[in-house]
Amino acid sequence: MPRPTRILPSLLLLLSLAVPGQAQAQESSANVGAVLHSANQVLIDLKSILDLTTKTEQKQWENIEGIIETFLFGIDRKRPLGVKVILGGDEERFQFALPLTSLKEFIDENLGGFEITSRRVGTGLYKLSEQKETLGYMRHSKGYVSISEHRAEVAVVADPRRTMADLLAKNYSLAATINNSAKQQAARRKSFGPIRENLLAALKAKKGETEADLVLKKTLLSFELGEAERFLVESQSLTAGFRIEPETTQATLDVDLTAIAGSGLEKSIQSLATTPSHFAGIPRAKTAILSGRIHHPLDTFRRTGLQRVLAAARNAIHGDIQGQTEATSAQKTASTVVLDTVVAVIQSAITKGMLDGFIEVQPATGGANVMVAGIRTVEGDRLRAALAAVPNSTVATSVALDSTETAGVTIHEVAVPEDLQADFAVLFGDTQIVLVGTSADAAWCAAGPGALAALKSAIASHSTPTDAQPDPVFVDLSVKVGPWLKVLDNQLGADEGAADRKLALKAFAQGKDTLQLQLRRDGKRVMGRTTLGTGILRFFGKKMAEFSKENFE
Repeated sequence: MPRPTRILPSLLLLLSLAVPGQAQAQESSANVGAVLHSANQVLIDLKSILDLTTKTEQKQWENIEGIIETFLFGIDRKRPLGVKVILGGDEERFQFALPLTSLKEFIDENLGGFEITSRRVGTGLYKLSEQKETLGYMRHSKGYVSISEHRAEVAVVADPRRTMADLLAKNYSLAATINNSAKQQAARRKSFGPIRENLLAALKAKKGETEADLVLKKTLLSFELGEAERFLVESQSLTAGFRIEPETTQATLDVDLTAIAGSGLEKSIQSLATTPSHFAGIPRAKTAILSGRIHHPLDTFRRTGLQRVLAAARNAIHGDIQGQTEATSAQKTASTVVLDTVVAVIQSAITKGMLDGFIEVQPATGGANVMVAGIRTVEGDRLRAALAAVPNSTVATSVALDSTETAGVTIHEVAVPEDLQADFAVLFGDTQIVLVGTSADAAWCAAGPGALAALKSAIASHSTPTDAQPDPVFVDLSVKVGPWLKVLDNQLGADEGAADRKLALKAFAQGKDTLQLQLRRDGKRVMGRTTLGTGILRFFGKKMAEFSKENFE
């Protein structure tokens, strides 16, 4: 069994990567602080998750609690536990602040249980060793011990009730905060370089992937790393807090970001929520299995990165088209027309600096769902040429152009390809038709029972109301996970992960399997909240019981 002094660093290593450059910057003052509300709260949270499962699965609590308690000898279960990641040398260092009920029990039963010996070397100061190898130092004072690798770092015993008071006041079960120095941006950016290089170098082509596929994966990863670098280099503070709400049995993760003044990240934040969405007038469905809104201006940094990803995606898809040995030359040419037309429309929107769209999927008649979606475009009516080329392409389906028109939007009918009809029917019933609307400033899509009426209604109400104000919420997503996981499970069949998918579907069958994400601008800050519904927590409880049965019995 791993030692507790090694478990916490392992957990926090992921968090410490959030400021990788600081780990090598000799003069950086950045640090990561994390706090657990209490050991009792951890036990309460875990049991509340397990209590969502079956009576048989709940019997695993005795084993789970017993394992956790082996780490709690001498620990005060009612007071907070703190961890500080000290960044600024050749490597990260960890300092722990643990509340004690008994120093002797902690030394004899907790440390001693993992063959860690302690020798008193000063007033309240102890040297920790394993088989004569020095592991670190521990200082005890006023009911807390501080543990660190270096003696100088335990000169003062930290008390999380004081150092993390703001986060504790919010009643998070687990919270963490990162603070960056504005003066160390260049050092952090420089230190991020090797991490970027190593991650990109580790990305290899899988069996069946072409060179263009690998280039796409690397381009996408490079874009994601660029985003991560900017957030982690240019953020002044980043705080995250997790808790399980006892009243609703839902979990929430809150995020609070403030950028360094004058940074590109700050300018990006300032561009948010300054204009209403093109689709502000479209009502939200209260019973949706998928409801999404995004209204996000793209700055130069993101426009450049997305254009590179789009170009790499175009090349990879074009390579797949050309590699279809059973397709004729004419089919490949038509497919290329479809591809290049769609890419050109997307490029125009990115160049304009807009990412503005919505989607609503809600229950309709007969157990099926109806979908309506839209996205802002530049000269979006060019998409008609792409639709016209589809019947002659490698996609075996038919298209009825210009089937109807409403409010300046031309609506076309696209038949669902035969190989997708079974999965399509799971969500949208037997209609097997997708409606595509084209216009200069937006592209539209609808499917399912009553799709045409729903699409016309959305188009009629999409014009921004004259009194519409910018919405501070620039990303708003709500997903009922079960229906989408069912489609994925049908596609993947007996592939790896099938057992977990079946377990999740069983957990979601009782409902409340909703995942929600919301990001909003609040002045100079970006605040976010992710909410996991009871059904998702039930799945975690089932996995917990499964792990306990396999490993602790």
